[in-house]
Amino acid sequence: MPLRFERAGIIFALLLSSSLIPAAAQMSAKGKISGKDFDNAAAEQAKRYLEEGRETFRFDTFRSEDFWGGKLKLHKAIAGEKLGGRGPGLSPKKALELGLKVDVNAIPKDVAEALNKGAVDLADPASTLVLLRANAVVGVTGFFAEDGKTLISVGIQCAVCHSTVDDAYAPGIGQRLDGWPNRDLNIGAIVALLPRCCRYQKRR
Repeated sequence: MPLRFERAGIIFALLLSSSLIPAAAQMSAKGKISGKDFDNAAAEQAKRYLEEGRETFRFDTFRSEDFWGGKLKLHKAIAGEKLGGRGPGLSPKKALELGLKVDVNAIPKDVAEALNKGAVDLADPASTLVLLRANAVVGVTGFFAEDGKTLISVGIQCAVCHSTVDDAYAPGIGQRLDGWPNRDLNIGAIVALLPRCCRYQKRR
């Protein structure tokens, strides 16, 4: 056997043994590890992976805001002219008509109380921005300026198409149902909200 392979084999054996020493010491200190211990550890790890995956599924935009906000300026159509955007804006009522869903558990307590009293104007785009700030619009993330009021971009997550709600509060408003298809979502109508300058860009 060539000398370099022999040396590589020795180094690998040393690394392997050093990685096994802590585990062996732990086993000798605590006694023999049972199959139940391994099952519990595997279950805890699976639970952690599930929670991490759910967070990614629900809230990771994968930088899609560079497209929806940066290129298409969808946030301007959502905010409307009165709030620094363009056009009439997107009210919660219109958003629900387009198939977007609202996570009732994410609605701020004071907003929920006002909603119950009928004190929230569902025809006002400003109410949509309140929901976006609370991450209550399923599958949609609003990015705001430092003042916390001006919508400067918007991105989407997997959940926008692959989640819905149980309509526990009202049609389109309820608890999340992850992995269920959003059969009401009208992507064409949402794209049609884009500012005219972005819908009819000249091809280079």
